Amino acid sequence: MMSQMEGGCPVDYNTITDLFLQRNMIREATAFLLDVLKPNLPEHAFLQTKVLEINLVTYPNVADAILANGMFSHYDRPRIAQLCEKAGLYLRALQHYSELPDIKRAIVNTHAIEPQALVEFFGTLSREWALECMKDLLLVNLRGNLQIVVQAAKEYCEQLGVDACIKLFEQFKSYEGLYFFLGSYLSSSEDPDIHFKYIEAAARTGQIKEVERVTRESNFYDAEKTKNFLMEAKLPDARPLINVCDRFGFVPDLTHYLYTNNMLRYIEGYVQKVNPGNAPLVVGQLLDDECPEDFIKGLILSVRSLLPVEPLVDECEKRNRLRLLTQFLEHLVSEGSQDVHVHNALGKIIIDSNNNPEHFLTTNPFYDSRVVGKYCEKRDPTLAVVAYRRGQCDDELINVTNKNSLFKLQARYV
Repeated sequence: MMSQMEGGCPVDYNTITDLFLQRNMIREATAFLLDVLKPNLPEHAFLQTKVLEINLVTYPNVADAILANGMFSHYDRPRIAQLCEKAGLYLRALQHYSELPDIKRAIVNTHAIEPQALVEFFGTLSREWALECMKDLLLVNLRGNLQIVVQAAKEYCEQLGVDACIKLFEQFKSYEGLYFFLGSYLSSSEDPDIHFKYIEAAARTGQIKEVERVTRESNFYDAEKTKNFLMEAKLPDARPLINVCDRFGFVPDLTHYLYTNNMLRYIEGYVQKVNPGNAPLVVGQLLDDECPEDFIKGLILSVRSLLPVEPLVDECEKRNRLRLLTQFLEHLVSEGSQDVHVHNALGKIIIDSNNNPEHFLTTNPFYDSRVVGKYCEKRDPTLAVVAYRRGQCDDELINVTNKNSLFKLQARYV
């Protein structure tokens, strides 16, 4: 369209526009103005505003396209922001508003804003304004707006601050938000609190596999705090708790928890598959918890040769429950075990049961005379003499015979 009349006199663009509008020729008026306003001059601010106004009222999509094209920069931005909001072009309104109350009012219309575009908009805000707007989104519709807020928090966590984002989700008790936000940050963090909060959020949102993975792989969470949380949470799957207790030495606590919560199959799984070496600690705690002997015996026999005998004997002996191991020890002997700890323990059991102990003490070549002799001293000093004599433990034999006035036995030995 001609932008000048013959003779070079400038056309009054506003007058021509009004002529179109009087005849309701919106499209023609728009086409005319887009043509003549191409230079994007400051003196055309009124007409730039006008072409946007008439389209925002009648054809919002056309106005949206004009704004997207970025061809104008001198129009009345506050006025256009208001009209964009009225027309339902909330993203455009946000891009034009410069006051926080206006932004907060428009931003909650997330149903009409493309999510990725809204996330990108957060990148244009100051830290304080962004956090305020994120808070409003969660306040208006926690479930519906959570993913947008999470995405914005992940995208701009350096600017917003990780702690501030965590506090925001905690304020709304949104463990789901914490889970998704911290999940993207965990691998780059060595902060124990971050790792614990992620474990907690995963547990509370039912992400048990993730709880299991992190408790197994992470070296940064507070073990005591995590153990206590998992015990309180009472997850249906005990593997996360097993990971923590096995890695950080809480096996008695683990055993007590599993036994008192009737999770016996996890006790079996731990001893048989995870760490047979800790079976003595498990057995000791089960004895303290007055677990039926049949279960303990079955547990021990299910592991057999994988069990470290010495600590197992120690755990049972200090609780005066050595006889519990009879079947297990006899099984090892029948398999040809010459382990001194096996034979020491078996000897102690035979002595306590008075099952022909002299025969064992004189014929068994594998027990330690000093250890078994010492065990006999408080029970039957004469048996101690037999054990010491067999091992040629001169000093020990003389001491026990002197202490117990067994001078005839002493003379026979000397």
